[in-house]
Amino acid sequence: MNHLLMIALIAGANVYIDTFDQANNAYMNNDYSKAITLYEQLVNENVAQPVVFYNLGNAYYRSGRLAPAIANFERALQLDPTFENAQENLQTAVRQTKRQLERPLPPDWEQSLLFWHYGLRQRTTFIVAATLWLVFWSVLAVRKMRRIRSKRWAVMVLGMVAVAFGVSAWLKVHPVMLAVADRDPVPVRYGTNEHDTIRFELYVGDRVTVDKRINGWSRVTTVEGERGWAHDQDLVFVGPPYAPPPAP
Repeated sequence: MNHLLMIALIAGANVYIDTFDQANNAYMNNDYSKAITLYEQLVNENVAQPVVFYNLGNAYYRSGRLAPAIANFERALQLDPTFENAQENLQTAVRQTKRQLERPLPPDWEQSLLFWHYGLRQRTTFIVAATLWLVFWSVLAVRKMRRIRSKRWAVMVLGMVAVAFGVSAWLKVHPVMLAVADRDPVPVRYGTNEHDTIRFELYVGDRVTVDKRINGWSRVTTVEGERGWAHDQDLVFVGPPYAPPPAP
């Protein structure tokens, strides 16, 4: 399990840096409860940075809470898939779960059409998408105003690439909702009623996708394709939005 990263968050944001430094110091002094409180404070103040989620995951891991640790490593990787320390620590945490289940896969169409975007950072995708759209519309405007006979196929290709990066950027900001089971076992039922039959069970650290939420219940799907309804209070949601885990 790699240690937390000691870097500044945002240049000039002294209040964030001070809180971040206090959290790091608490972690280094083995006061994981205080570190968690301070890192969660940053998250609550909309400081969505991979390093914050990474360090928060480490603090939860050291305090013995696997589910929030896994959820926060997943958050860090959503923002920066190239974050090797987060990937290594996520694997370490998952290996300590009962079933060591893989993360559920994205929809088939996304895997087929956007297979290239999984290794790109959210910020990089957004910048490239915005730049391509600007270039695309600029080329169209120049072509029309000056009646330039540029190759139509080249403009069409540029447009398709711009659309692809636009979809990628949207998916980066609105990923498929992931959740992590936070107790043993988590009963998953056929419906949203305590008296409904239990269809299957989840265990601490199991990751599932969530496609619907109703009155404190979430419809979850496992990597194996099992689907049913689980109590929100038994899950840690990866987000966004980023919410703290239920109290232990």
